[in-house]
Amino acid sequence: MRGREVVVIGGGIIGCSAATLLAEGGARVTLVESTALANGASGRNSGSIQHPFDPVLGALHIRSLTLYRDLEQTDAFGLPAEPAGILLLTRDLDDAAQRAADLQDEFSDLGAVALDPQAVSQLEPTIAPGWAAVLVHSGYPTRPDGATRAWVARAARAGVDIRVGAGARPVMEAGRIGGIDMTDGTHLATDAVLLAAGPWVPDLLPSDGWRPAITRTWGVTVQVRPAAVPSHILEEGTVHTINVAGGMAVAGSDVPSIFSLMPAASLATIGSTFVATEPDPALVAPLLLERAAAFVPGIASAELIGFRVCGRPQSADGYPFIGPVPGVEGLTICAGHGPWGISTGPASAELAVASMVSGTSVPNQLRAEREVRPA
Repeated sequence: MRGREVVVIGGGIIGCSAATLLAEGGARVTLVESTALANGASGRNSGSIQHPFDPVLGALHIRSLTLYRDLEQTDAFGLPAEPAGILLLTRDLDDAAQRAADLQDEFSDLGAVALDPQAVSQLEPTIAPGWAAVLVHSGYPTRPDGATRAWVARAARAGVDIRVGAGARPVMEAGRIGGIDMTDGTHLATDAVLLAAGPWVPDLLPSDGWRPAITRTWGVTVQVRPAAVPSHILEEGTVHTINVAGGMAVAGSDVPSIFSLMPAASLATIGSTFVATEPDPALVAPLLLERAAAFVPGIASAELIGFRVCGRPQSADGYPFIGPVPGVEGLTICAGHGPWGISTGPASAELAVASMVSGTSVPNQLRAEREVRPA
């Protein structure tokens, strides 16, 4: 790959880290982003780099932590030396005990332990009485766009040509890449393209050829400033629905939602939703806050800072697609991380780059061309 021209389409965590690694390996790299860097899920996530509780994704997460440590640690992005810890909340102590045992069996390094409601209250006084939990040794709070911005800075230092403001589509000729056409009329000649445009990747491939099983799921998160911010990352393991009155553009009025809270200095980010059609965050945000107050009462009186919505690239089996696109020489894909982009993205990008540079095989569960079964 040294000296070769490579185009990376997509300015999120995957595209920026892949472009950096390619350039540092000697390639001449152009990174193309249609709107803004870190504009999608890579910049509008809840801000937690954490273990996905899956052996395949967990391996990507552990490697990603090492790659993050190699980034310049600044005020804009700095990975804490130790995780904040995640409290998986439940009303059922027996359920907490079983889940802690299951996690300990599969991921002993996470040190999962069950806590009764009294222990939870002592450890995290901001939580309402009556909640049991599983405490997990994971979860690094970050600024939502901080990780991607840190890779952008390193990419620039590596000489990546970063172009923002025009979309791009690969040009395929006789079963191989012939370059890219940009929406501003520019044509770039290249014989290698990496598609890292998240949920929009399927739109960049021919409808009559291979297409990855990636769909968009939309998430809304809300940022508040409570009087007291929890010191741990908080999550509930059960997906509920919230009923939205009014003209929100989703199918039906019940919106799948899961409570999570991410602490960041004096702020807390509350999430999140999982819907197939882009929702109106102004309608969803009050309902997310109402649910959150059942876990952390102080949320009810917290100052509202803002809310955001983003589309996630969700694969059918929960695993990203990484590696050569079947039937098109010179075209590689790295997309489909769902909610785990910043937690696993740099390691995924490293796998994609290795497949491009040296033809290194991607693990079977992550191969672009694989049999996909729903999770």
